[in-house]
This record gives sequence, structure tokens and C-alpha cells, in this order.
Amino acid sequence: MTRLTRPAIVGTITKNVSENAKAGKESGADILEIRFDLLLANTSGFEKYLKQDFEETALIEQLKTWIKEARAAGLPVIGTLRTKEEGGAFEGNESERFDIIRKFISNVDFIDIERKSSKKEIFECKKIAESSDTKIIISSHYFNEKDMPSVKKIGKVLKKSFEKGADIAKVAFMPESKSDVLKLYEASLKSKTPDKICLIAMGELGKQTRILAPFYGSILSYGYIDEEAAPGQLPIRKIKEGFRLLGLL
Repeated sequence: MTRLTRPAIVGTITKNVSENAKAGKESGADILEIRFDLLLANTSGFEKYLKQDFEETALIEQLKTWIKEARAAGLPVIGTLRTKEEGGAFEGNESERFDIIRKFISNVDFIDIERKSSKKEIFECKKIAESSDTKIIISSHYFNEKDMPSVKKIGKVLKKSFEKGADIAKVAFMPESKSDVLKLYEASLKSKTPDKICLIAMGELGKQTRILAPFYGSILSYGYIDEEAAPGQLPIRKIKEGFRLLGLL
């Protein structure tokens, strides 16, 4: 199992896996995230996957090929098949989505699953993850500024994520003001498990948190290699420079 002893920089891959895995490592990434939903949406022959019109064997083979290409860079890998509701491209039903996820859990070091997923699906993934030494990231996303969670709610969401089986609990939100950004730092400082949480403020206002959140306890910071996968992501090199300035490396 990959154990994190300091804040890690995650390089998100949305296309050209082999090329970007290498570039991510050279830029300073500690972990690579494969965004399967975005990769499939941009890969010729798999566009119909979004409508659940695909041949599953070929699909799974493609996912495992991408995992091998990413692993060739010598870094741990996060596998993510994100729903459209939480910022991804997957529009199919949950049963079919988790049928796909279960088939690649044992091939990655981390698997990212949404907190809103059913307890049954998360429990089944947890069993596979434990047998294959894979860590589970349970994530929650708030893209609407009007849904900005309070410090108390962020704490409750983190708690519920751990109750559902998270090894790392992740909360990302879209701040409406500088005061909202401060809620992230306060929630981080109040956490009793700072080495197991990932807090992110998205968008322009939240860019600073890609560097500063780890200083306050967030264990992961997501950066981009060749294009943003989420609003407000910074290039990996910039995050690494910031980590050096703050003594996080």
C-alpha cells in the first residue's frame, strides 16, 4: 500500500497517457490520477461509452492498458471514473459504472469514489480494495457557490466519508468569497486526521489553496500536466515551487 508521509502532488491525466505520465513525473508529480471518464470521452472508438453503448471487454482492456502506461512512469496511480454530476463525463447508470470500477480497482494504488454513491457499492469496492492493498479516496464536490458548505458541514462530510470507508476523505468546493476560502483552512486545522484529508477550493479564488491547503493539513494537491481537469488547477511545477517555499518538501 502507498503510504503518504508528506503532502503529495497529484498530476491529473486526461489524454495521451504514456506521454503525460512521463511529463507529470518530470514536472514533479508524486502520484498520477487517470481520469478514465475524460480519456474515454476523447478516445476514438469509445465515445459511445458515455451512452453505455460499448463492448465491455474492450473497454476494460483499454483501461488496464492506460494503467500500465501510467505505471511505466514509476509513480502510484489513482483511478477515477467521475460522474457528470460531480464534474466528470460519465452519464450512465451507477450499476454499470461500478461494474467497470470493480474491474480495475486491484490494478491501481488509489480509487476515487463519490461519497453520494450507495453504501452497497462503496462497501463492495472496499472489500476488493482491501484484498488488493488499494486505498479508497471518497470525494464530495460542491460546484455551485450557493452550496458552499460551512466549516461545520465540511467536518461532517469528512466524518461521513470515513464512516463509509475512506482512507482519504476529499472535499472540493467553489468559493464565493475570500471568507469562503478561509473556511477550508479552518476546517483543515480542526481536523483530527490531517494526514487523511484533502480539501480543495476551486476556481480563481481557490487557486491559492492548491499550494496553501497542504500547509494546513491537506494531504493531496491536484495539478495539471497539459490541461485543467478541474477549475482552478495549477501546473504541477508551480505547486512544487510553492511546496518548496513553504517547507513542505
